[in-house]
Amino acid sequence: MNEISVLSLDSGDYIITQASLIEPGPDIASLIPDKGNPFIKWITGNFVEADNPNSNGQFWTAGDLEMAEYTIKYAPLNMVHKFWRPVGFFLGTERTTLNRQEQAASGDNLVIRTLSGIWSHLFPAEAAMVENANETQTLALSMECRGTHLRCTGPTGCGNEYPYADVKTHCAHLTERTSVRHIVNPTFRGGALIVPPVQPGWKNAKAEILREVSSYAAQSEAMYQIASPDGSLTITAWEQIMAMLQTSRRTR
Repeated sequence: MNEISVLSLDSGDYIITQASLIEPGPDIASLIPDKGNPFIKWITGNFVEADNPNSNGQFWTAGDLEMAEYTIKYAPLNMVHKFWRPVGFFLGTERTTLNRQEQAASGDNLVIRTLSGIWSHLFPAEAAMVENANETQTLALSMECRGTHLRCTGPTGCGNEYPYADVKTHCAHLTERTSVRHIVNPTFRGGALIVPPVQPGWKNAKAEILREVSSYAAQSEAMYQIASPDGSLTITAWEQIMAMLQTSRRTR
């Protein structure tokens, strides 16, 4: 617990407590509403990586992803790129890097993680496939992106830039996918949950179901009853206390 002291000045007494810096970026699970819909299955995972082409030859710089990150929020979520049939949505994003084991192969690159939800009551079959993939640790995410231009890069690229949608003007490297496709000024129009036998285009596109949030609302309500059995503690004060505890836990 932080130490509290009192500073006495001519203008009055002031309570002083310790302050500390925390790492930037939200705890992605904290974006889930306290009173969440029990029929939403929450999923978190790696969505896209900067400065490292995926197996489909697609590439973004860190600057590209920082500018386009906002386009992911509220975008539709589908299964295995059936983009015409959304089964859920993306709620939020978080900038991070890969863990140490993954960094050995990919470097300390910017990664965007996402929090998404699938409507399990409307799509029970898809939810069951997600559950099965989660149990075997084969659940993954895959992005859906367009840009204003494509730049032909990589060892076999010509270095030229072409309008993204004007396919007829693209060079042979881009058409035959023999070079790296740098997607310039990207917009993420959605994303897909990937389950076997389909494989993701990026080997680190791992995702998992967030189990603990299903009972979060009930736990929060029970903790409030313990802290304030007579109801004298206001909801606003309770939320402030919980926010302080969560911040303290993240800084340890």
